[in-house]
Amino acid sequence: MGQFLALGLAYEIIAPLDPLRKYDISIESLQQEIQRSLYYDMDLYETEESEKSLVFTIKDDVFKEGLIPFLETVYPHLYDNSEGRDGYAAVLDRLRSIPCGEWIDFAQDKENFAFQMDDYIEPRYIEMPIDFRPEVRLRFGTLIFYVGYGKIITEGMHDFMDFFKFCFQEAFKDHPIAKAVQVNITG
Repeated sequence: MGQFLALGLAYEIIAPLDPLRKYDISIESLQQEIQRSLYYDMDLYETEESEKSLVFTIKDDVFKEGLIPFLETVYPHLYDNSEGRDGYAAVLDRLRSIPCGEWIDFAQDKENFAFQMDDYIEPRYIEMPIDFRPEVRLRFGTLIFYVGYGKIITEGMHDFMDFFKFCFQEAFKDHPIAKAVQVNITG
């Protein structure tokens, strides 16, 4: 089983509550550190607390208004062959034909390589800038819009991927939803 370079939106960012409570880490300080170290614009996310987790989910209005125009701009840069164009054109047609509330269900079906939820994203640890430098393990619910064609073998590439994400966000800064892009290795 190989791994693939993938691009997607971090639709959800999930943090366990135990270390936040143990080290008295506020939601605001966690959001600031996620934004500083992982380059997510946390203003794009709403926060919900469950019994064991803190979940940041892309705001409905950001998702509804931003996803299709963003994908219309990004897809032609990612897919230059006819198979890719056919695949993303089908995705855009489907997204336009169904209500926004069904987009995640469509991605869960994994019908199209250019639009699917990924369950294999590697968690990330961020070190909080407080005494004893506690780490918080973040999990992601990621909506993949690109998976590379060839398998790759890598370890420890997070710094490069963070830099690539920064460059990607700068290139597409006219689309606020680009600040939710996820770059990862999957498979």
